[in-house]
Amino acid sequence: MARKSLAAISLAVAAGVALTACSSGGASQGGGSSSAPATSAINTVLWYAPSNFDPATASSSPDLTAARLGFDTLLRKGDDGAYLGGLATDWEAASASSYTFTVRDDATCADGTPITAQVVADSLENLAASEGTNTRSLAFGDGDPTFTVDDAAGTVAIELSQPYSQLLGGMTLEGTGIICPAGLADPEGLAAGQVEGAFSGPYTLTGYSAGVSATYTLRDDYDAWPDWEGVEGTPATTINITVESDSNTSANLLESGGLDVARFYDSNATRFTENDAFGYVTDNSTANTLLFNEDPTSVFADDQELRAAVAQAVSAEAFNAAALDGLGNLMTSVTDSGFANVLDDESLLQPYDPEAAAEVLTGTTIRLLTMTNWEPAVDYVTEALSAAGATVQVESLDASEWAAKLRTEPTTWDLTIRGETNSSGLVHQALVTKIGPSFTEGGTNYTSSDNPEGEAYLAAALSSADPDEQSENFLAAQETLLERVDMAPLATSTHYIVTREGFAAHTFSGYWDVSALRITS
Repeated sequence: MARKSLAAISLAVAAGVALTACSSGGASQGGGSSSAPATSAINTVLWYAPSNFDPATASSSPDLTAARLGFDTLLRKGDDGAYLGGLATDWEAASASSYTFTVRDDATCADGTPITAQVVADSLENLAASEGTNTRSLAFGDGDPTFTVDDAAGTVAIELSQPYSQLLGGMTLEGTGIICPAGLADPEGLAAGQVEGAFSGPYTLTGYSAGVSATYTLRDDYDAWPDWEGVEGTPATTINITVESDSNTSANLLESGGLDVARFYDSNATRFTENDAFGYVTDNSTANTLLFNEDPTSVFADDQELRAAVAQAVSAEAFNAAALDGLGNLMTSVTDSGFANVLDDESLLQPYDPEAAAEVLTGTTIRLLTMTNWEPAVDYVTEALSAAGATVQVESLDASEWAAKLRTEPTTWDLTIRGETNSSGLVHQALVTKIGPSFTEGGTNYTSSDNPEGEAYLAAALSSADPDEQSENFLAAQETLLERVDMAPLATSTHYIVTREGFAAHTFSGYWDVSALRITS
């Protein structure tokens, strides 16, 4: 097993994920001449529409992007894997089971309520009681957290019933955003984005058209920005988010000034990378894999040979070409190889061998559950499996419906193409969705696999405070996944976040933070 040093690059991405046409601090700035029009708004775009504004229960990528604008977390990601203070000014890990955070004394909710240690504890307790997403386990591990507030000291102490070495990284995740008392008092209104006082972050949701657009407005009283390095310019008074699934349309709008910021994973990015009027940053945090459903009702239950045949029928190189215009990075394990503790032993991957696959797949019916608006990826996988003799039944849903069905209806699908965003940069974020109890069992494992060996390795990694021991067990857990073929690695999406003249985007340790968008002229 090949291992990257956890101490050296705990959260950071490798140099291969470096931001090519930007400063070393992870900033893009388009042009920058004085001719750029002055404005107070940023117009940007998402591929799918946000639909749930409760960070504790958000699960789709657009929902989590929206959560970053509206809700502050205790910690934030900085450069080179460092943690920065968000709502916390200090933090201490006494052990893998005991953590203490000091809450800043000048932060307020959107309705003026002070964000005290008790407000933070109440929000985290709400997260600990939530079900249906993997944020809870990424925040606290598999045990139960207990929160103790010291009002005089302004601290929240978290004691875990089971050791969990990754809690600090978990506290950077969008889903751990602190929900203010008004939001906790009205969970339905919170999820609908209708409780203005719920927001703890820099922006409040002031306009929303379901499936079409969302408008965020900067709070006049907000002054709790992280101490980022290299973030210059002015936060937008208004961030207008529209939904556009067609990358070519987004590129045309960016060129014409209809958009200020857009994200691309296909060849449309190359329209801007050599144009001095635009800047860009990149991230590789989205890992695309084939996930097999091993629920007893699925064709893949207890059939490793059949799972291996599917992996042999689908070429990662061809997937990269079809779905990502060849701009992605081929994967060797569960997430991007630039993150720490990611296995890079290619001998564990299933070789592309469609003839061998056909000997097993011929006559098999596979129910493929996919997201809409990603036809090139779906078409390639469907054609590859069909060419190997399988009958493929495709069901395409929007992002939120697809994510919900994966979790709650395991009897309805066999295979999915999952683009999993690893916003923490921690390998276990990609492991807990494939190892352990399923969602219907109260866990976060989409595959419903029964892998006690992998569970033991993962538990050992998460309970250890020794970086070397963590690394050894994380790598061993990945070996079990690849040997069992519970998933098949494909390619990470290289996302190009492109800004036109007068605007800047920023990434921190490979993570694009939408709240760090800035107007630079």
